Amino acid sequence: MGLLQGSAAGLLGAVIGPPVLIALAQAYGWRHAFIVSLLPGLLIAWLIWRYVRQDEPRQAPVSNVKLTGHRLALLKSRNIVLCTLISCVFLTWFVILISFTPTFLVSVRGYSAPSMGTIMSCLGAAWVVWGFAVPSISDRIGRRPTLVLFSLIAACCPIALLFAPSPMILGVLMVLTFTGLGCFTLFMSTIPAETVPREVMATALGMIMGVGELVGGFMAPTIAGFAADQFGLSIVMWISCCGAVLAAGLSLLLKETAPTVLQRRSLQACTQRA
Repeated sequence: MGLLQGSAAGLLGAVIGPPVLIALAQAYGWRHAFIVSLLPGLLIAWLIWRYVRQDEPRQAPVSNVKLTGHRLALLKSRNIVLCTLISCVFLTWFVILISFTPTFLVSVRGYSAPSMGTIMSCLGAAWVVWGFAVPSISDRIGRRPTLVLFSLIAACCPIALLFAPSPMILGVLMVLTFTGLGCFTLFMSTIPAETVPREVMATALGMIMGVGELVGGFMAPTIAGFAADQFGLSIVMWISCCGAVLAAGLSLLLKETAPTVLQRRSLQACTQRA
């Protein structure tokens, strides 16, 4: 999941995309650059239409009564509710960073457009690396401690944008602290998939992503924009930081779901009884 959902998206969209689009915009204007940005999406749509095959049904349909009961039970699942809340605050961290960082670097920090593009590519490099590293670490030490640790590291990313003394140091700090996209795989996919029955897995994932996008992807950036108009662009970085800190706090309440960790605990319990 980390490679597919985390690293693959960052490679093209966040590493290669920013410098290429900025170069095109400087040469031909932003309108042409935005038109060029449509091409990867059109290519992917064609590849899906051409090569992706529909899976055959694996089992008989489940009765609507049973599914309705499972769907209502999602609201009583501790992990699902927590993952939904984490999605809200972690998307606040992510969307504010991605939306405001280019303007912040140019307008507040005084960086040139090429320097800004390079730093955004550093975010993309971190996206690729941590996209698979964080889920891999969680397989070994558990989902909950991994989420807590890397949420706190992610909270340092907007602080680095505020106080890093030079573009070079800031680029290094971006690679080291932009760890949140690896966490996304855990609370949006892995933990829900390990928590709920398969019949309602899509519903659980949709609820977590949908509510998270509504709050963290729509409401939070809007509020951050109004705050920036009143208090300056620096305030949005503190809002982003608070989102990651809240995600770490909520992660402390999760129930562990990693199979390796649960098996290890079971073996330890059996050994102690013996």
